[in-house]
Order: sequence, then structure tokens, then C-alpha cells
Amino acid sequence: MMSSSHARGLIPTFWRAFSPIVRPVLLILLVSLLATLADLPTHLLRAISIPDQPLALMGALIGVVLAFRTNLAYARWWEARTLWGNLANASRTWLRQIESFVDPSSSPEAQHIQGRLIHHQVAFVHAVSAELRGKEALPEALRFFLPTEIIEMAGEEKQVKQMSNRLLLLLGRGVAALHRRQMISEQQMRALDLTLTAMTDAKGGCERIRNTPFPWEYDGYLHILTYAYCLLLPIAIADETGPLSMIAAPLVGLVLLMLNQIGRNLENPFDHSLDSIPLVSLARELENELLRGIVKPPASPIHNVKPAPTAP
Repeated sequence: MMSSSHARGLIPTFWRAFSPIVRPVLLILLVSLLATLADLPTHLLRAISIPDQPLALMGALIGVVLAFRTNLAYARWWEARTLWGNLANASRTWLRQIESFVDPSSSPEAQHIQGRLIHHQVAFVHAVSAELRGKEALPEALRFFLPTEIIEMAGEEKQVKQMSNRLLLLLGRGVAALHRRQMISEQQMRALDLTLTAMTDAKGGCERIRNTPFPWEYDGYLHILTYAYCLLLPIAIADETGPLSMIAAPLVGLVLLMLNQIGRNLENPFDHSLDSIPLVSLARELENELLRGIVKPPASPIHNVKPAPTAP
């Protein structure tokens, strides 16, 4: 059975999800009340009654289109969640490969590079999460960097705009460094490169969804038609149902408006709405999983990097 605390938590969740339709439903209720009060003494609506068949056909068509639109929005949301899952799986594969291919006991340098590649991967996950939410990714990523690495990045002549892309470059350079030092074989380097490609594909798919808005025709026109039908319905049925129209019209309007709102809530899976994908919590869970048992190493003497000279 559902606990009382869980039931209490559902109430604010439901309110946040469907609060935008409260005023329209109250407006439909008001129109139903006015239509009923106007029809009872004079039977005015019977003289100007709207045929039932066109109205019923219009309602059925709106319901079908709303269901189709909701399915499209959910498919968009589910694709975004699948892509993030692909990114998480590629990150786990990266951890497994780095820990399997690189022997940290062989040299202090191997241990240092292995630790940095894992920390840079976690930084990449947080950077992608921040960029998809429209936030600045640099603060999220810098806490996984050593001071010497921050100086290196600041001194680079050619800066990459997106922090996640800069981290992909760092990961690729780390793999190349391992191969140059003969710490991994040619086949292992190719396997790591394929994992980097999988992470890049997942990141690009998420960005495609975020940067491609839902077509306005699916949202705007349907939104207008739904509201028009819901406001027209109480006037059309008041002459036949009488006072019952004050119940029937708001209920029908509530169902249609809820379907419309569900689709709108699912349109943008990376925004800050209630139904968006919880990227922050998912990134933190993945961080805890990847860094479990791994301590951030101090700056390695092998990779002491002097600050890049500033231009005069």
C-alpha cells in the first residue's frame, strides 16, 4: 500500500505539473455557469444551438491529435533518456578499460595518467550535464582538475568553446600519451578511441534534442484549438444538459487540457520542469560510481608544468 508520506508528496507534484491548467478549467466552469443561467429563463441557447455532430467530431479529432502529440513528446523524452544512458554506459566502459589496460604498479607515471583519465571522464559527465541545462560547465569541471592542468588549459593558444569538447580532447591526448609510452597496445588504443566516439555520439544526440525545438505547429495550433473547443463546449451543451453542463463541460475540458499539458511538459527533457531528466542527480550518481575507491592524486612530479608565458 502507498504510505501516507508518499501520498502527501504526490499532491505538490501533481500541482506543479498541472497548475498551468487551473485557470483555464475555472474559466470553463465560469462559462458553463453563465451559459446555464442564460439558458434557464429564456432558452436562448436553444435558438442558437450548435449542432452536436460537428462538435463531437471536432472533439474526437482534437483528442486523437492530442494523443498523437503526447506520444511524440514522450518519444522525444525517452530518446533523450536513452542517450544519457548510453553516455553512462560508455563512461563505465571507459573506467573498465582504463583500469584493465593500464597497470598502475608499473610506474608512478602510469598510475598518474590512469587517475587523471578517470577524473577527466567524471568532469566530462558533469560538463555535459551543465551544458544541456544551459549552465556554465567550467565550475562543474574544475573541481576534478589539478592546478597544473588548469594552468595548461589557461595557457592554450587555441581554446575550445565548449568545456565538454575540451575534455574530450584531453581524454584523447591521454590515450595517445599512453600509447606513445607503450603502456597500452595498438588494439587497446583503438578500443579506447571507440569508447570516446560512443561518448561523443551520445553527447551530440542530447545536444540535437536540446537545440531542436518541438515544432510550433504541434504545440501552438493544437493549444489554440483545444482551448477554443473547451470554451465552446459549455455553450453548445447547456441547452440539452441544463445544470449538468456545469459538471460535464469542465470535466471534458480537464481531460483534454491535461493531455495537452502532459505533452508540453515532456517536450523539453533537459529544461528545469518537473518532468525533465534529473541530470544533476544522475551525474552525481555516476560520479560516485566511477570514483568509488579512487583518491584524487597529488600533482605528479613527472608532469610538473610551468605556467605558460603571457603575451607581452
